[in-house]
Amino acid sequence: MERKLVRTRAAERDLAEQVEYIARDRPAAARRYLLALENAFDRMLEMPEAGATRAFQDPRLEGIRMWPVPGFPRFLIFYRVQQGEVEVIRILHGARNIARILGDEH
Repeated sequence: MERKLVRTRAAERDLAEQVEYIARDRPAAARRYLLALENAFDRMLEMPEAGATRAFQDPRLEGIRMWPVPGFPRFLIFYRVQQGEVEVIRILHGARNIARILGDEH
């Protein structure tokens, strides 16, 4: 079965902000980052279960997996595998408060 990749609006916003930030000082690095993301998305479609599962308290976040961006390991892709698709929920820098951003802080 062929899966499709779906990116949430929040993930699209994350990607745009990160590329803009990186490109300010290093346009070539921003291009490498975009290529690394595309490669990561391709790998996620091939092997969606390979990402590490994350435990969250909020049941709405059940099944979320994490995949580091190759070559940019501090950037993490948070996604969920669903029937016929891989849903990219957010793309976040690991230094951020991930639980708060994903809505899991109580």
